[in-house]
Parts: sequence; C-alpha cells; structure tokens
Amino acid sequence: MKERLKKRLQLTPVKITFLVILIVLLLFSLDFRFLRFMELKSLDLRIASRGTQLPGSETVIAVIDEKSLSKFGRWPWSRATMAQLVNMLTAAGAKAIGFDVVFSEPDESAHLQTIDNLIHEIKKSGIKDENIIYLLDQKKAVGDADALLAHSMSRAKNITLGYFFHLSRKDVEHLSGKDILEKSKLISNSRYQLINAPRKDAGEDALIHAYAPETNLKILSQTAANSGYFNIIADSDGVMRWLPLVIKCRGDYYVSLAVSLLQQYLGWPPLALSLHEHGVDSVRIGNIKIPTDEAGRLLINYRGPAKTFPHYSIADIIEGKIPSESLRDKIVLVGATAVGIYDLRVTPFGPVYPGVEIHATVIDNILHRDFLIHSGWIKFIDICAIILLGLVAGFIVPRLRAVSGIIATFLLLVAFVVANVFIFAYFNVWLNLIYPVLTMLAVYLGITVFRY
Repeated sequence: MKERLKKRLQLTPVKITFLVILIVLLLFSLDFRFLRFMELKSLDLRIASRGTQLPGSETVIAVIDEKSLSKFGRWPWSRATMAQLVNMLTAAGAKAIGFDVVFSEPDESAHLQTIDNLIHEIKKSGIKDENIIYLLDQKKAVGDADALLAHSMSRAKNITLGYFFHLSRKDVEHLSGKDILEKSKLISNSRYQLINAPRKDAGEDALIHAYAPETNLKILSQTAANSGYFNIIADSDGVMRWLPLVIKCRGDYYVSLAVSLLQQYLGWPPLALSLHEHGVDSVRIGNIKIPTDEAGRLLINYRGPAKTFPHYSIADIIEGKIPSESLRDKIVLVGATAVGIYDLRVTPFGPVYPGVEIHATVIDNILHRDFLIHSGWIKFIDICAIILLGLVAGFIVPRLRAVSGIIATFLLLVAFVVANVFIFAYFNVWLNLIYPVLTMLAVYLGITVFRY
C-alpha cells in the first residue's frame, strides 16, 4: 500500500508539467504584482520597438514653450494674450480648438487692481460724482482680460475648454455641497448624452470616481462650445499607458477632453456610453466604437516620441509666423511643453513627454480607429498560450538530452516572442508575453532538475 502511494506521489515529467501550468495559471488569475509589472515593461518595449508611426494630419499642437515664456513671461499669462491666440487661430481657419489648461482663477492684472482701488477710495471718501465712477467702470471693462478672452471664444464658436477632476476627498474638504453643485453645472456640456445601463449603479466598482471638478471661470465656461476633463492616471510604475474616457462624479458620467474636442470636430455626433454589470462595455462617438477596459480606460496607441505631432510655438502663432495652411481645418490643442510648467509625463517612449501630446495621440487613435486591442477575449487566448506552450515544452524536454533540451526550449521561446511581437506590431493585439515565457522556462527547469 505504501509503495503504491509512493509511486503515485513520485514526480514525473508529466506531473511536473501539469503542476507548473497550474501554478502559473494561479498566478495569472491573481494578477501577481511583480509579473504584472514585468508584462507592462514588455508592453513598453513592444511599443517603443515599432518606432515612429506617422499620425494623421488632422491634429496639431500650439505649445507654451520656452520661446513663448521668453516673450510673454512666466505662466500663467494674461488672458489678453490667450485672446490673441484664439483670434489668430480663428483667423487661420482652425476647425476645433482645445485647451489642455484650466482658467480657474480671475486674471488679476495690476491695471484692474489699480482701478478697483481707485473706485474703493472714491466711494470711501464720500465723493458722489457718478461720472467718475462710470468712466472708471468703463476703463475696467476695457481692461478685463477674462471678458476679452470670453469675447474671442464667443466669436470663434469652436472652443473646447479643459478642466480636471479632484480624485481625492482631501482635495475638496474646503468645498461645500453647494460649491460642488455650482461647479458641476458649469461642465454640464461634457456629460454623456446617451447612457445604456441595466441599472442605475451598474459597473459602480470598476468606474473611476471623482469628488469635484476644478472648472474654468463662469464667464469662460458659459462661452465655450464644449468642455472635457484632462485627467490622465498613471499605472503603478508611473507610466501613462491608459486614458480614462469616463469619470463618474455625483451620479453623472463625464467625457474626456480628447473625446469632447473630437465630437466638435466631427460635427457634434452623439456620445453614447454602454455599461454592463461589471463596468464599461463601450464608448461611442457617432458610429465610432472605442474599445475600453471595464474602468472606461482607453489603451493609448503611442505614435512615437515627443514632437511626433506638429508643434507650433504660441509666440510664432501670435506674431503671424505660422502659415495659415498649417492650421486651417485642424484640431488645435493648446498645452505646455516647457519643462518649468511640469506637464511632462512618463510614457513608453521615455520620461519627458508632453501631457498635451497624449491627448493628441488619443484623438488620432479614435479618428483613425487605430486602437491597441486588449479586450476580455484576449485573456482566454493568454490562458490557452500558457497551457499549450507548457504542454509542448513538457513533451519535448524529457525526450532530449540536457544541451538539446536547452536549445529546443530556447527556440520555442524565441518563436513565441517573435510571434507575439509580430502580432502586436501588425495587428495591434496585446497578448501576454511574460506568463507563457515563464511557463516554458519553469517546465524546462523543473524537468531538468528532476532528471539530473
């Protein structure tokens, strides 16, 4: 009886193979943190190894760069300068203009402050000359840079303003419920119009939730044609690989800057959000279906390193040095590239990548329907790859000598890696690389140690 039990418990190449496969599948189902990190790094290498893929010609970037800072001074600039920018872009025939900056505070210029002080002193001294007060109010109106920008936006009729959400409760402790409600009203034009869900709180656990928006000034928000948030959330290693297309705040579902700007560019097709019990099923702009994960995040298909999209200095645009043909009928994103403004992000192409170019990339991905595919069915293929490659390694290795086994395992591993990279490069499909490789190596090592 003991001998029979010993025989059953004794390891064999077949048992080792199945044991390794089961352990790897368990780690895969638990999404083991270190292996997840390794897989993300391998994804970065696959993206970077493709090199630069030229984007479409529809999107350009008006940049707050060192040259512009040298001309207009440190950021933030006067709204009068931004009004000039809007006027020049409008005159050049830009089709849609989006701001990857937020104008949340009034433009308190020294000129306006002086006038306010004069009005205050006149009223305080008891002088009741209404003509003086009227003239000063007129001067103030002429010098109101926020009103000037609002006027330029009103004339342009194609401005999408960016804002951001506070994702931490601590950031909004100073705000009352009324304050948050007022801010939410200012971004009502960036809510999804069509929502298909089995119940009101469908997908609640998977979605990204915000506590309050940080909006633009009321005078600007009410003048803008559209608005959208520009939050980008990094993975645990600090790399920007996903952009959330849906954020939920106080019961409403909000649209990203890239999607809002693209909606305007495409002639205002409806925005539709479909939810299922476990999260987001799909996001649509008109007839364009955008693949997302259950949290509503789009996997960013980077086109290349920084400046893959055309960059035009705002200083050059305002001075009329950029030909109108470069801006006509374009989507123009306004954002910062200057190092001192700290809107630089870590991406698969390196640690210095402008945040505004991430939004440009997402716009280009959606416009050309050029998405990286990592849908739910991919997980089934990954599981099949782990099992199949483990079985193949388990079949080959016991039948070969040590050196031949190393060569065979190496060739099998190389063949899989080449196939994986090929499928990614030519079909945009992200298949797991690390777990199948781990399975092959573990099967080889397990059987070899057992034999020798």
